[in-house]
Amino acid sequence: MHTLGMFTLHVARQCRYHYGCRLKNGFTMTRHTNYAYFATNKRPLTSSSSSKEEFYEGCQGIFSLVGRIMALFGVAYSVSEYGFELTLCEGPSMLPTIKSSGEIILVDRISPRLHGIEGGAVGIERTKFARKRQDEFEESFFSNNEKKNYQWHQPIVPVTDLPISDKWHRLWKQTTSGISVGDVVVVQHPDRKGTICKRVLGLPGDTVVKPPISMRRRPMLRRDLIRRNGLLVIPDGHIWVEGDNTMNSADSRNYGSIPAAMIVGRVLLRVWPLRGNAIMQRGARPRSVDGVPFTGSTIIPAGYEGEEIIKVP
Repeated sequence: MHTLGMFTLHVARQCRYHYGCRLKNGFTMTRHTNYAYFATNKRPLTSSSSSKEEFYEGCQGIFSLVGRIMALFGVAYSVSEYGFELTLCEGPSMLPTIKSSGEIILVDRISPRLHGIEGGAVGIERTKFARKRQDEFEESFFSNNEKKNYQWHQPIVPVTDLPISDKWHRLWKQTTSGISVGDVVVVQHPDRKGTICKRVLGLPGDTVVKPPISMRRRPMLRRDLIRRNGLLVIPDGHIWVEGDNTMNSADSRNYGSIPAAMIVGRVLLRVWPLRGNAIMQRGARPRSVDGVPFTGSTIIPAGYEGEEIIKVP
């Protein structure tokens, strides 16, 4: 019995040596085990923990991509809403300045918000501003007790007759000043959803001389105008817009003056197609085509007191 017990104990010891023993942390150690690993008191990495790390890394990459896309859309929205915007123009109302289809224009939305209306949005302020400029203009021609030059300080020059040499200077002046007579603007339509592109002909305090009824397509509304001796005066905070193609344009002759708050932006240039002079310059309507009657309104500027208005033929 003693010999059998000693043999059994010897076999048990050999089995523990060769096949390992169970540790209290749940690991099995053998003579082939790397004992230095267990000094860190950590379990070996399994396939499930490696998959979790790969999943987390993939999620981080997706979130990063989504964040960049959202930031890109945010920048694009801010630029188009408060900076510059590309717009496709459709319709014949601005012929020949803008073709009836396929014209892409660049709209400046920031300068009208920064500078407002040139000379102020109140008719009395604009009248004082115009008289001040008129006095300065007359004094520049007055010397040695000579007779003053009683011409209006701002001549009427069609955009087709403006010199090309200083077009970039005029473009810079447009972007650094308020909305003025002669600017091409995009405004919200006063009667329906959508926008329209027209040329500014009158500002607060200016007087509108209506075209003959026989030359108008339909009677002009007077819902927001003030009468002065049978003429129409543009109220404060409003502008008068008309298309360059007076025979085929629904504009202020039909729905009256437009609140300046409805201005979307000022058209700076034509981006597409690439033809001719792409800059939308500030000036009077382009010359009428021979044989086509002129049916537009005539505007008398605020502060005008009978001076001679020079109109380039």
